Amino acid sequence: MLPFGALMLAASVSSWAQTPAAPVQGGTLGTITVTEQAEAQGKDQVQTKKTNIGKGTQEIRDIPQSINVITEKLIDDVKLDTLKDALHYSAGITFAATENGTDQDIRLRGFPIASTGDLMIDGMRDPSQYDRDTFNLDRVEVMRGSASMLFGRGSTGGVVNQVGKRPLLADQTDVVGTLGSDGYFRTTADFNVRTGENSALRINAMYNKADNGGAKIDKYGIAPSYSWGLGTADEFTVGLFHLKNNNVPMSAVRYVNGSLAPVKPGDFYGTSADFVDGEANYVHGAWKHRFANGGELRTQMRSGVFERAQWSTAVGACGAVPTAAGTCPPGTRAVTSLDPSTFLTRSSLTPRKDRYKGTYAQSDYSLAFDALGVKHELLAGIDASKEEAIRFQNNGSTLGIRPPTRVGTPDDGAGLTGTGLSPQWRNSSNYDAKAYGLYVQDLVQVAPNWKVLGGIRYDSFKGDFEQLNYRTGAVSNTPLSVTSAHLSTSPWSYRGGVLYQPSDTQSYYVSYGTSFNTSADTYQYVTPQNANTPPEKSRNLEVGAKLDWLGGALSTRGAIFRTEKYNERTTDADFAGSAYTLSGKRHTAGVELDVVGRLGRQWEIYASYTWMPVAKIDQAGSAAAAQASVGQRVGLTPKQSGAVWVGYQATPKLRIALGAHGATENRPLTGNTGAASATARVPGYVVADAMLEYKFTPDVYAQININNLSNKAYGDQLYPGFAILGTKRQVLGTVGVRF
Repeated sequence: MLPFGALMLAASVSSWAQTPAAPVQGGTLGTITVTEQAEAQGKDQVQTKKTNIGKGTQEIRDIPQSINVITEKLIDDVKLDTLKDALHYSAGITFAATENGTDQDIRLRGFPIASTGDLMIDGMRDPSQYDRDTFNLDRVEVMRGSASMLFGRGSTGGVVNQVGKRPLLADQTDVVGTLGSDGYFRTTADFNVRTGENSALRINAMYNKADNGGAKIDKYGIAPSYSWGLGTADEFTVGLFHLKNNNVPMSAVRYVNGSLAPVKPGDFYGTSADFVDGEANYVHGAWKHRFANGGELRTQMRSGVFERAQWSTAVGACGAVPTAAGTCPPGTRAVTSLDPSTFLTRSSLTPRKDRYKGTYAQSDYSLAFDALGVKHELLAGIDASKEEAIRFQNNGSTLGIRPPTRVGTPDDGAGLTGTGLSPQWRNSSNYDAKAYGLYVQDLVQVAPNWKVLGGIRYDSFKGDFEQLNYRTGAVSNTPLSVTSAHLSTSPWSYRGGVLYQPSDTQSYYVSYGTSFNTSADTYQYVTPQNANTPPEKSRNLEVGAKLDWLGGALSTRGAIFRTEKYNERTTDADFAGSAYTLSGKRHTAGVELDVVGRLGRQWEIYASYTWMPVAKIDQAGSAAAAQASVGQRVGLTPKQSGAVWVGYQATPKLRIALGAHGATENRPLTGNTGAASATARVPGYVVADAMLEYKFTPDVYAQININNLSNKAYGDQLYPGFAILGTKRQVLGTVGVRF
């Protein structure tokens, strides 16, 4: 038995009860203590039936949208060290590379979710781009489809919620160490100490280092948190988070003959000057109050500073000896295939540096009650945010020449020549915005097997933006001019659904939801021309079913969806250079399937699959050749994608698991309506993973993982000019101890 509040913050739950103490003298009740039994999940299995993504803890069967949960068990089994690794095991998600190789541009159902702030931590916005690690995560929850009613701006394709680990009323420590190929070393420690009758301290820490043939990992993190009042009417939690990395990114590889260059995965063609450095620091706090009528008020806040800087390399094929400047000579024949003697040029991707500050607060109230002869589950809340972003660019100085190399000599240790051996930064743009939102939602039991959901939200957003302009070619930190813009908007969002639940194991639903995106969602594209352009709007229509089998041991979920952005921001010929219009339109449609749980005492399965036969441009602007064509397929939307993980308990101590993730042919984005590139494409792929675990005792185990078994070369992140390959074959050995 564990306290209700701790599990609300750290894991899903299966049952709860309020138990009053025996009456004291005088006829009054003593302190009300709330306890519950933990659902067997998290570290124990890949299945869960509850989620924190819909504000508070809810049954997944009561949410009329497609939801996929990656539990701590799956994270540990497959060795999913980063959020990006974890999202490879959620179907329908792809990754775009930016012009500087940034890997945080995530697409869900073909729509961006990271650049518009659709990444969450415990239900609050987490928009900054930094190296997100899983060491402090209890689970990753993916809700697909429009959800601005819950989260405000963004969430066209859905949201990703990272659920952090929180203190528990138990004395328990987990220490895990992993050694692997290419100098891989990682250790994590999870210390949980009960400090009193209703208080506990938890500290999660991580250190990770590797040398992947030139690309490097060097990071560490620590996340302490303290809770008190656990199991009482008022629970409190405070915590800190610190993560720092000094990595070397994988090289971007330009397309050859319009497709993925045939280089080996893991080959590094960058220079000794490449880097991606980052740091994330934030403080967070939460308070939960339980009312005597069963209502709950949950209030939380988070404030932090995030910094990131990157300078990396793109390589391209050349049919002749490159020039002294490291470029391909003019008029050189196009390279259609590679061999070890093929020359490669090295060029610098756009250097980038930014500093982001964000403060978020929200308060949610929930209450189950009877009124007008029917049952209600009311959810209402308010949230507010203050965000600042400062972006930097290279100040125009020469960044140095990157000497050419050959396909057969990756990681040749080349540095830079010339005078500018590192980027010199100057301020390029500033962003400052405030927002708040109010929402209310009610789930009404209108008949024994029928529920109706309705919700509405109002948002107010105001932002000020500056773009610093410099003289072309000038090496200067003094701007020539500053362009300012102000954005103010107050949109409404809606959510509705009908659920039919004829039994505890069946839930069928149809739902409709809306979302909106302002010009400020990427913190840099607001100009006087688009500052007063209304927000883009989207809507999602979904029909689905959530069914449990084998006494609840196996859960299946399926959905048919249509997600549409029906007034997308474009530039039309009549307004080119002076204003934006909302004349664009595109949509995706398809099917999503999940199978999660046990197929008996020895077999466990996790499977996630998406089929998107339709992902096309319906309307487009007409101002420039870069505009998309009507009928063209949307970029970063492979028709099929999925992941599977199957575990088999061979003996009481030995467990074996095999898995895979992959997608069919994919294309990068081009044009401002998100169309697929007309030329570049990467072939479909399947990457296989394997695991063997042996438990010496219930608290001591050893594990061997081989990820990317066949050493498959595949395009993981796509940009119109290049692709970044996925991780090569990796062999890992792990020992874990609990005490």
